[in-house]
Amino acid sequence: MSQESPWPFDVDLSALDTGSITNIILDIENDLPLLTSENDMQELLRVKKLFEEELMEARRLH
Repeated sequence: MSQESPWPFDVDLSALDTGSITNIILDIENDLPLLTSENDMQELLRVKKLFEEELMEARRLH
């Protein structure tokens, strides 16, 4: 299993509301089937995880 590299930049998602974060996650899920590269898919899943963790940290994910 490959080791994940640290995130390449610091992202502050605190200014985004729950609806915006949810829409981003849904957009990512819609785009996943369009990717042809495994590396691209893994990177997009990392981004999705970042947004999901933000929702959970803010206790907005039910």
